[in-house]
Amino acid sequence: MSTPQEVTPLPAIAQNGLVGPEQFTFLADMIPQLVWITDQNGFHTYFNQRWTNFTGYVLADSVGPDMWNNLLHPDDRARAREVWGHSLATGDDYNIEYRFKAKDGSYRWFLGQALPRRSEDGQIIAWFGTCTDIQEQRQMRDQLEAAYSDLEAKVMFRTLDLEREVKQLREAAGK
Repeated sequence: MSTPQEVTPLPAIAQNGLVGPEQFTFLADMIPQLVWITDQNGFHTYFNQRWTNFTGYVLADSVGPDMWNNLLHPDDRARAREVWGHSLATGDDYNIEYRFKAKDGSYRWFLGQALPRRSEDGQIIAWFGTCTDIQEQRQMRDQLEAAYSDLEAKVMFRTLDLEREVKQLREAAGK
């Protein structure tokens, strides 16, 4: 029979659900995601240091639709605008894959996710979001899809070869 493990009490700050600005900034800068916050209307009020390091944009440069048009891959802009607009209009969670331009001009795939923070009466007061780099996963998925397509083609051609051989054998056997 196992004995219960001793539980270390949480500091008062964690028990009350309160985190100070220094702890929040430390956490937001330490996790491997680009972190952002918007107001209820989708206006960005915060980006973590990883955002700045990746995009080269500081908060003052990162507000407004032009920044997003400059950072999002042209093929992803309309879809991103539609998905974000839907979340803002409905309060539904935000979830999308898109490509962001790095400060060196290259693009990388990210998984963008956000949840609304609501007031006690249910009104959205802010959105908390992250962008997680999924470039390697996308490359692996593309490689797997290409390998699967190649395998399907090989199976199809081998099946046609076998059908041709069977037909030739039947003809040779006089059937």
